[in-house]
Parts: sequence; structure tokens; C-alpha cells
Amino acid sequence: MKRVVVTGSTGFIGKNLVKLLEENGDTVYEIGRNFRQIDCDIIYHLACPSTTNFIVNNPTKTMDIIFDVTREALKINSTALFVNASSMGVLSVDNTAQECYNIAKQSMEVYLKYSGRNYVNYRIPSVYGIGMQDDCFIKRCVNKKAYKPKDFNKIHYIAHVDKVVKCMVELKELEIEQITLGEIYENFTSGKRGLDK
Repeated sequence: MKRVVVTGSTGFIGKNLVKLLEENGDTVYEIGRNFRQIDCDIIYHLACPSTTNFIVNNPTKTMDIIFDVTREALKINSTALFVNASSMGVLSVDNTAQECYNIAKQSMEVYLKYSGRNYVNYRIPSVYGIGMQDDCFIKRCVNKKAYKPKDFNKIHYIAHVDKVVKCMVELKELEIEQITLGEIYENFTSGKRGLDK
């Protein structure tokens, strides 16, 4: 049984992570906006702006939040294993407001690398499942509100939330699915791809 801190515990991944940790018998400290020092074994750091609308409308504020909350999360406990939730987006720069999010996440990866901390970094793809955010592309597909992709063959990376949190709890490599935008659009819009998978 571990003592575990979860920042961003009210978000989509955070809620699912807390549920699994508690099912495993761990003591979970959920951190919202009030970061404080806690005697713990592991810190799962998920807190960051996560909705497309916020990121697009507040690109520099998004960067500030990512920098600030990561540094604050590191202060929770200096000896605990730090499990950082980054983004698959760090692998690309797309000349949109989204690049502010991606560059901030990439910068925090570098910061952790040279911090001297014991850490694990997860680059999270687009995560889907019951309870996903309304402005997520996959959710818009499910609700038949998504735009048709201009490039149906463009590769995208997705993972079901249950697989993401299981891998994080077990500290294993993420199981990421490679799929084209066209396959996402067709499978989720048509209902061929259920959310229970």
C-alpha cells in the first residue's frame, strides 16, 4: 500500500487514476489548486490546461500554467517518485496555438531530466473513454459534431483511459494505438468503435 499524490485529480485521466489507485488499496491525496507538502511515495502530476478551447484561446497563459504547476508539484515531496504526464504533441510543432502547450510540455520534460529527481515521464496520446471531454475530437465524433479530416490518412495516436491509468499505476510503457484520422472519424462517428473497448 502506497501513499500517492495526484495533481489534476478532477480531470478525465485524474479521476480514473484515483479510482484505480483506491481500488488497489493505496492512500490517495487529491490535489486541486492548493499545492502543499505531503509525506508520500509517488506523485502523479497530471494538472495542466487540457481543453482545446482553453489552449487555443490562452496560448501563453497555458505555458505559464504548465511551468508553474509542474514546479509546484515538484515541491510536494522532494524524495517521492515523480510521475509526469506529458504529451505525444511534444514530437511535433504545428504552428498553431497548440504548439504553446506542446513546447511547454517538452520544456518540462527537459527540466525534469536535469532536475536530479527520480521520475518517470509519460507522453500521453489522445485519450478516450466514458467521461471524456466534450471538445475532444473523439467525443465530437461520437456526438457526430466532428469535422471531416482534410487528410484521412494522417496518423493519430489514441489510447483508452483504462489502459493509460493501468500502465501508469504499474509504471509500465503506455499501450498506444496508431490510427488514421479517417479511421477515428469513421469508427467513432458510425458507432463501430464502442467506448467500452
